Amino acid sequence: LSRIRCRVEHVFGFIENTMKGSTFRGIGFKRAKTNVTLTNLMYNICRFEQIKRLNLNTWA
Repeated sequence: LSRIRCRVEHVFGFIENTMKGSTFRGIGFKRAKTNVTLTNLMYNICRFEQIKRLNLNTWA
């Protein structure tokens, strides 16, 4: 359980600290959902670039 919590909290910490993820201001569920979706997409793109740059082969 602690390994899962550590991994998930790292992601949310990165989004809050680096990507200013905690400062969303909008009205409506659709806008909030879109913001979360785009934020997660951007995190995945950043993480993919980091894995590629460091030449980590995590999927093998």
